[in-house]
Amino acid sequence: MPKVILTSDQATFTDFNGLDALGFGLCLPYRLVPAFVQYKFLSPPIRLVKDRAPYAPYPLCKVEAALLASGLKRSDVRIVPPNYLSHIIDEDVVVMGIHVLDPMGLAPVSWTLRVLTGGGKTCTCYEFERLMHTVLDLKKRYRFKLVVGGPGVWQLKGLENKYGIDILFEGEAELTFPKIVRDILQGREVPRHVLGESTPPSLIPPIVTPSRNGIVQVTRGCPRRCRFCSPTMFNFRSIPLETILREIEVNLKSGVKAIGLATEDILLYGAEGLEPNVSAIKRLFDSIANLAHRYKVADPIGFSHVTLSSALAAPEAVKYISEVDCLDADKPLFPQIGLESGSPRIVAKYFSGKPYPWKPSEWWDVVISGSKLINDNYWYPCYTYIIGFPDATPDDYILTTELIDKLKEEGFRGWTFPLILVPIGGTLIEKSGYKEFVTLKKLSQEAIDAIVAGWRQSIRFSYEVYPKLISSIKNPLTRKIVSALAKKAINAMSDWIEGIRKDPEIVERVYSRINIRALKELIKELILH
Repeated sequence: MPKVILTSDQATFTDFNGLDALGFGLCLPYRLVPAFVQYKFLSPPIRLVKDRAPYAPYPLCKVEAALLASGLKRSDVRIVPPNYLSHIIDEDVVVMGIHVLDPMGLAPVSWTLRVLTGGGKTCTCYEFERLMHTVLDLKKRYRFKLVVGGPGVWQLKGLENKYGIDILFEGEAELTFPKIVRDILQGREVPRHVLGESTPPSLIPPIVTPSRNGIVQVTRGCPRRCRFCSPTMFNFRSIPLETILREIEVNLKSGVKAIGLATEDILLYGAEGLEPNVSAIKRLFDSIANLAHRYKVADPIGFSHVTLSSALAAPEAVKYISEVDCLDADKPLFPQIGLESGSPRIVAKYFSGKPYPWKPSEWWDVVISGSKLINDNYWYPCYTYIIGFPDATPDDYILTTELIDKLKEEGFRGWTFPLILVPIGGTLIEKSGYKEFVTLKKLSQEAIDAIVAGWRQSIRFSYEVYPKLISSIKNPLTRKIVSALAKKAINAMSDWIEGIRKDPEIVERVYSRINIRALKELIKELILH
């Protein structure tokens, strides 16, 4: 029987029906997400196969790989979906490791949606607490040690006793976590808070369990040093190509027919600092494309993030990736990109490394030219920008609104989503002493106007593109239902944001009272509206 169990909550331990973007729906207050929609379409459970998860969230796969590389046997370590814990755990289990992403609903997307919808516990928080209720009961019975780690651990500081957490683990797992586990297995005392040390790329072992939706990491950390962002706190490294290919093959051999590259900037793969290494990028995509062809993967090689300045610095790499992926208007990519602000003053103060090799004063040119470049190559991005910088003025927000309007005039194809600034634990802005979680009441009219401008562009583009997005959902019936739900959701968002534009107090007066979690409540709302 296993000595170590690895798991996470139902908001992360799922394949999102093959479409990772559906995970953003779990950032909403759970009162706004009907239970049948969540568990059938947004976060369907993963079944147990031979007492293991057949695939898992990528971070859990990496932790498992680190434990196996340290000398533990595969029979000693098991990744288990949360709804099967009670069936698997017994007196042999000594350590449970839980990965957390957004346990208290305080991540930027979650906080923004809470502010705009009138508050309430998010699905991410609801699922974490549901998991911990199960874990605490099991912990009382079997006395294992509970270690919690992941990007969301900053939200749990001070709550260790409430949730029965023995060790709060921050940082990277590969070198430090196996030592902690071995100490626990040998009965030695371990500290309540542990900081995992940075791992050299050569010591990052490849995954053994397939990752959900074919996700593999190609870079770790970010060298741009944005003050509000947590990846910039990790040393920037590119994962060796042989490790990447081995992980992709683990996924493809298991039957996964998708390849997604996790990175803060795909165009910095193989770079030393901030200068793109075009030959390394081409090698990466050529090698992956060969694997994809061998395993008959039809979907493009996707990636999570890119930066506009990198795209402008290496336009040939942008074009090359699009050619390798055979992209066109019916088969685009949807990377995430930080737009952050339209104000050069804010750029210079909070993310001066993002425009490099251009200056903060040239940020508009970078955004407009970069948007045209990537759109011409069928990259339709999700831009995020920040509302609530500590010293932002009405003029700063006006510049952001004007930049979004300029993008619209230029024919930009993509989303522009506002995010309210969150002082994420460990970021440079949090370390400087800033701790405030901004609410709608504290925002100026200019800030609200900037929020509305971005949502209007996003809604406009969502109507155009959602059929392409949901095409990756393999089940035809599920795809049809999600399509219908998506259209209704976009309509609702349009009404929602226009209501805020006319009267921000509608959030507290009306939106905060809506509850459609149960089917009867949903039917009631549909009848009344």
